[in-house]
Amino acid sequence: MIETVELPEMHAIGVLVEAHWNDLPKAIPAAWTRLFETDTGASSFLEVSISRDNGIYRELVGYLAAKKTEVPDGMVRIVIPAQRYLRIVHDGPLVEIAAGFEKLYAHAAVAGLKATDYKLDFGYLPGLPAGRHELHVALEPEPLRLG
Repeated sequence: MIETVELPEMHAIGVLVEAHWNDLPKAIPAAWTRLFETDTGASSFLEVSISRDNGIYRELVGYLAAKKTEVPDGMVRIVIPAQRYLRIVHDGPLVEIAAGFEKLYAHAAVAGLKATDYKLDFGYLPGLPAGRHELHVALEPEPLRLG
């Protein structure tokens, strides 16, 4: 079931990946390996699709953290803004997550919503097993209507 949700501002720390589409299948797993090899004490892992500019994808492979959490060497902190998202739950193999995001974009198009490239994927675990993921696609803010 696809639903619209409002998420508060969150902070994430992790490994920033900047790569062309064809390089992502190697770069993302390498970033997960690096993250899981770092002693962070984290338990809530996610991937954030930040942007896509001139063929370069910016992704953060990381974990949710408190505002004052120390950033490990070689990692970065990002602020995930409070905003509206379309959300769907995915149960199954990681290779099928892309299909879940496609459903969210298709739903947005049918519903007349403006979806963005900003995506959240919660549910990763060390070893990257199949399992439950919450997939989110950010929506553009609705214009103010007077009257």
